[in-house]
Amino acid sequence: MKWMLLERAMFFQLHVLRMGVVSILVMVAMLIYEHTMLGVNYNAERSPRLHPYDVFRSLVAFLLSTGLVRALWKDGMLYGGPVVPRLPLKAILFSAGVTVFAVWCAWLFSRDAQLFNALSLEDGPFEWLSALFLFVASAFFALLAIGQLAGRRSGGGRQSWILGGAGLFFALIFFVIGMEEISWMQRVFDVETPQALVSLNDQKEFNFHNISTGASELIYYNGAFFLLVFVPFIGLFMRGRFEGVGAALIPSVFVLAASAPMAAFNSGRWGVLPTQISVMMTVIILLVLVNLALRYNLWKEFLLFAGVAISIVAIQKLFLVESDRLVRLWDPSEYKELFIAAGLALYAGETWWRLRRPRKALAAHT
Repeated sequence: MKWMLLERAMFFQLHVLRMGVVSILVMVAMLIYEHTMLGVNYNAERSPRLHPYDVFRSLVAFLLSTGLVRALWKDGMLYGGPVVPRLPLKAILFSAGVTVFAVWCAWLFSRDAQLFNALSLEDGPFEWLSALFLFVASAFFALLAIGQLAGRRSGGGRQSWILGGAGLFFALIFFVIGMEEISWMQRVFDVETPQALVSLNDQKEFNFHNISTGASELIYYNGAFFLLVFVPFIGLFMRGRFEGVGAALIPSVFVLAASAPMAAFNSGRWGVLPTQISVMMTVIILLVLVNLALRYNLWKEFLLFAGVAISIVAIQKLFLVESDRLVRLWDPSEYKELFIAAGLALYAGETWWRLRRPRKALAAHT
């Protein structure tokens, strides 16, 4: 019996690992080709193009995205298929509201590109709102860590130590990202950028992520996709298998639906293969959820997932087709960071709410 369970656990990893390795090899091969043969610099923003090679890249991204979702599905079905939750009406309305706001942002660009740009400037309302959401996420995880470590002293056990450590880790990471977003309040306190950073920093600011903007954005954007979209999708198959810590830290489908519009705001980085993969995988995952909701007669969830998927495709198309109207090619990325930060705050709040009573919450997730 134990051998059969071990074999199933190994098989669960087989399809995803195989497809993951193939995806990494393809991305590396294309990156080397584009750098050596086409002279592509991934640190630079580039206007979206429709040349034959760009169409080929998008086709590769679609095939890899489809293959990865299919691999997840095949491995997940070994555990009896996905558990599709019925979302509370408040969660559906909130997620729909985020999508409506994303559509409004795209509409604003179509009507007034100058105002769209103004809202996303440094020290503008959206940059500070992004930082605020990240600080909120940091605060929730700090509270979670304090509660779990206090629970450990009152008999919470080893899991409280692990969750407390995870809470401290996320609190620190989100705080640093939030401070980086506003350049550590450089302009608030009128602090000059040190000369050591001036020559290295793309925007001459007192932060570190703009030393290599392309790499830092790639890590942040795809890391957010992994945490807020990819992991919740895995959780549909695995939540019943994880115990304690694992179940407590998996974002819900609510977080997925509310965070998904972040995928639509790309322009200058569209030519980067991982960017296209994250967008396409988000849409494909939403379509899988549409099918599951329809299968189980979850009509409100069906309308939500379908609406989010359609909106992402429409918004992304707008920024690709009308990219020449952008005041700054990276303006959509500033909006993307706002949606990411909001999604992280939502995830942090949800996790804290689950674990606000350490022992009872852990027992409910085992």
